[in-house]
Parts: sequence; structure tokens; C-alpha cells
Amino acid sequence: MRLGFILSLSIGLAAVGLLAFPTVARAQAQAAAAENAQAAPPAGEPQQPPPGYQGPPPGYQGPPPGYQSPPPGYQPPPGYQPPPGYQQPPPGYQQAPGYPPPQPYYPPPRRYRAYPPSYYPPPPQLYRHGLVIGGGIGLGGIHASGCDNCGAGFAWEFHLGGMVNPRFGLMFDVSEVIRPVNDGFGDDLTNTIYTIAGQFWLADRLWVKGGVGLGHISFSGDLTGDDTAGAVMGGLGIELVQSYWFAMDLQGRVTYAGYTEAGATNGLLLIGFNWY
Repeated sequence: MRLGFILSLSIGLAAVGLLAFPTVARAQAQAAAAENAQAAPPAGEPQQPPPGYQGPPPGYQGPPPGYQSPPPGYQPPPGYQPPPGYQQPPPGYQQAPGYPPPQPYYPPPRRYRAYPPSYYPPPPQLYRHGLVIGGGIGLGGIHASGCDNCGAGFAWEFHLGGMVNPRFGLMFDVSEVIRPVNDGFGDDLTNTIYTIAGQFWLADRLWVKGGVGLGHISFSGDLTGDDTAGAVMGGLGIELVQSYWFAMDLQGRVTYAGYTEAGATNGLLLIGFNWY
């Protein structure tokens, strides 16, 4: 009897629970929807930012309607100016992998000109500074009034000095013409000019030169005699080959010394070699 009553009561409670569960679940869902409706702002009103949110910088404007994110590798247009309040990245900042390198902050010097990718980089230009040393070899001639032994011969020059600025240098300059006489059997007429000279570059490759000093003419071998007098020198040259510290030039010069018996003139055409 007791067992039958307990079974009947259990079955009745289970049936009531099964019938009441959908009603309770519906009521709970309606209550949760009502709470969400109360928490959400009315339609058309802006939502409140989350706690701790800081507003945008001054002057910030939102993107226009239909705005899309820029594609990968996007670069700002030429002349773009960052908005007020923009700050540069901190020291030691590194670009994320895959991003293009930043543009240079300053333009490259004029001496480094941009070449197409298919060309090798341009060689560095000649920069004249500091010590100057050089020399030249070639042909020359000696001319003087009443000089039977004068004529063409071997010529050379040597100079040593320094650059005052990239276009002007001061130096000690010596040049000489050696004229063989008597069919070259050890007899030579030599006219040597020693000057303090200044050299000025009119253009990147073209220069002029002038100096004052002393001249010395002498005979060697079976001939005897020599003389010394004041002298002047003038020259003109063009640099055919240039590197960062070296130049090879073609130069011509004329010198004159006022010796006692007769003034003597040297003419020289030389290939010069110069180190700066």
C-alpha cells in the first residue's frame, strides 16, 4: 500500500514538472530580454565607451562613410603633413617585418646622384684638399736671341704644396728643358725654372697656373758657362682622368728668364700626374 502510494506520487510530480518546464523557461527568457532592453540605449543614441577609454586627440575626425582600410604597402601622398599632436616613434623603434623601409629624412648630397638600377653606382668625384704633389714629362724647347745651341728637347716638371681651398693651391714648382747639342755626345743645354706658383681651377677640369722665381741656364759636357736670373712662369691644363684623390692632365706652359746676355724662353707640353 505504502509502495503504491509513493510510486503514484512520484509519477504525478514528474508529470507536473514536465508540463511546467516550458512555461518557466519561457518566462526566464522574457525576463532576460527585458533586462537587455533596459540596459541598451535607445535606437539612434551613441553608445557609451568602455571604462578607462581615453578620447581621440584634438582635431581628430572620424573616417567618411564607406571608408576602407588602405592596402598593404600604402605610402602617404607627397606633401602629406601629419595631424597636430602626432609624435615620432621612440628611439630604437624598428619597423615590423614585411613593412617597407621608411623614407630618408634628408635628401642625399648632390655629389651622390641617383642612377637607374641597371647602372653601377657612380664613382666618387675628385676632392682636392691637403697636400698636393705631382709631376709631368713630355717635350719642350729653348729659345734665346743669338743662341745656336737652342732647340727642342726633353722636358719635365715637379710641384709640391697644398690646397688653400678646393679650387686654389699654392706650391713650389720646378720645370726644366734639356736640349742635347753636338749630336748628343754628352753636351747638353739646360734651362731650369724655379717658382712659387699658384694654381686655380676655372672649372672642374680646367686650370691655370702662374708663378715667379729664378731661372738657371747651364752648359754641360765640353761646353762651359751658366747664368742665373729672375723668371716667370704661366701654364694652362685640362684634367683628362679623375678619381677621388688622383688626376692626370694635359698641360702646356711657357717660362721666361732674363739672363745677362739674352733672355731665354722655355715652351713645354707635358702629361702630368697629380695626387691630392
